[in-house]
Amino acid sequence: MTAVLQEQIPKLVPVLSCDCRLYFDGQHDRWVLKAPHQVTFPDRFTRTVLQACDGSCKTAQIARSLASLPELKNITETKVFDLLSELEQRGFIHFTTTT
Repeated sequence: MTAVLQEQIPKLVPVLSCDCRLYFDGQHDRWVLKAPHQVTFPDRFTRTVLQACDGSCKTAQIARSLASLPELKNITETKVFDLLSELEQRGFIHFTTTT
């Protein structure tokens, strides 16, 4: 992640891209993140971050909230920022500047 993006990302609001879908596949008992031409099966941390990308919270707020969860005790704000950056690069989310 570039230094400029690292500086800006806490102020941005992540949103799941309109052509992506996060859902639970009950038949296979797993979560699925589907986008055009790609599908992934997110781990608990990734799924929790994606569920928070509803357009109502800034990245820094999401990171602080997740870092306070006991089940995600090893998660840092930097890990959340890095994951969001990767998800944006893959087209699963985009950032807005409004809340």
